[in-house]
Amino acid sequence: MRGKFTSLLLTGALFTTLLTGCNITLGSEDDLYESDAVIPKSGGLESTEIDYEKAAKAISERKALARQSGEYQKIVVAFLDWTGRPIGLGRINEAISAYTEEKLGLDVELMIMDYSEYADSMKFMLSSEYQVDLFSTCTLGYNECINDGYVLDLEENGMFDDYCAGLKSKVREDYLDACRVGGVLYGTPPIKDYAIETCAVCIGKEYLDGIGYNADGLPLGELGYPKATWDEINDIYAQLHDKYPDKYVIATQDNFLTQGSSVDNLGGDYYGTLLDPENSLVVKDVYSSDVFKEWCLRTYEWNQKGYISEDALTNEAAASTRVKSGDYMSMIAACKPGYKTQVSGECGREMVVFDLGESFMSSSAVSAIPWCVNKDSKDKIAAMQVLDSLYTDPYLENLICWGQKDVDYKVTSNGTITYADGLDANTSAYYPNVIWLMPNPYLAYVWKGDPPDLGQQISDFNDNCDIRSKAIGFTWDNTEYAAEYRQLQNAYEEYAPMLIHGFVDPEEGIAKLETALNAAGLEDYMTAKQNALNAWAFENNIF
Repeated sequence: MRGKFTSLLLTGALFTTLLTGCNITLGSEDDLYESDAVIPKSGGLESTEIDYEKAAKAISERKALARQSGEYQKIVVAFLDWTGRPIGLGRINEAISAYTEEKLGLDVELMIMDYSEYADSMKFMLSSEYQVDLFSTCTLGYNECINDGYVLDLEENGMFDDYCAGLKSKVREDYLDACRVGGVLYGTPPIKDYAIETCAVCIGKEYLDGIGYNADGLPLGELGYPKATWDEINDIYAQLHDKYPDKYVIATQDNFLTQGSSVDNLGGDYYGTLLDPENSLVVKDVYSSDVFKEWCLRTYEWNQKGYISEDALTNEAAASTRVKSGDYMSMIAACKPGYKTQVSGECGREMVVFDLGESFMSSSAVSAIPWCVNKDSKDKIAAMQVLDSLYTDPYLENLICWGQKDVDYKVTSNGTITYADGLDANTSAYYPNVIWLMPNPYLAYVWKGDPPDLGQQISDFNDNCDIRSKAIGFTWDNTEYAAEYRQLQNAYEEYAPMLIHGFVDPEEGIAKLETALNAAGLEDYMTAKQNALNAWAFENNIF
């Protein structure tokens, strides 16, 4: 198979079957991996003259060095999943390197860490001598990585044009611009659902069956999930608690503003937000708002009724991991097209997704979790060529997303995939299921149960969401306020978790949180954010 790749493929040019926007229909494996290469004619390359020979030369030189030394240079790619390092990761890394040695003249090693440890471990490695060349900023914080000096200016010395030409044809120019901070491109966004359907309550179907509840009686929302009210969910929770007193009703996590509301976390944090982002550019304090108070009252009531575990403040496992353990019955998230399949895989059981929200795209939706190159990578060009391949190469993206055919997954008669024979979500050796995190998951196969045109549905969902923030595209360089940000974060971490997980009366807890935030400089921080937003709005004629 490898011999069929032309030199243009080695430089990151695209297959004819590749995704445009998010629209792709997968055919047979031969169609997917053995297409002839073509130079793309759209997507932002018209105005830039690309030196493809420079990229090809870098690969040839690495191969020549490998022949001399007997080993290939290694690039380490780091990201998180919900359940820690997959037990089959070593095998997948071998398969990836067997492919990338031929294509890129490199060994590529995935470093996959559990959600609960990823941020702390990555900060340690990025500030020390550990090798990490390419990484997701999920849970790390994009602005924080920039402020801490971890990330490379991708356009330095023309590298982005020369070594990421394929990537540039896959990601819209305005989406790349949304990842610029202070005019500098430090990261590239994963192609994903930038819009979210706010507030999905996901409950294991087996537990609903146990109380005799059938969601078919509810109306369906636009995404096909049953629409529910909080009164209906609270009634279900009461029945679940009575039926299964040995289980916790809900695995809580710090996500109800991000995934349960249409509050815009302006500039990538909640210290100054847009409470009415569709209509107003006035920056306000969400923690003194009714939105935050209502959520805290809800979780406080749940905690008082025994729905929430006693160790919620210290259990850092992802909510889906806790549901998968069998000790918890539900979780709150944000849904999208194809989410039922995703969350069922994460939780290791069929989940029913109740839709309680509306579709929303925040100002930082595109720039929330970019992929970045480590500023201290020993070979920045090699790292960038791997980044390019992750956006353009379906064979490589399939390995990272789903593992190996007939070992981890098998192809069904209609071209979708499911677990290989004898495997499921609990026994698979490689099933990270963080598709939303991958650079370009719509190059890969679609999982059984999802529509073959899932990529197009996601694209349409992004384009047609109910509420779009007026500040979409706004980024804020908070470098001058990095110290204030850390003080605000410290105040938040001291007082907010007790509120979020329902361990303190909201009237008392919110007052303490507000006092701490104001003492940490919330007003000054919000004023600086408002000034930056005003300048951006004036420049872009947005009023």
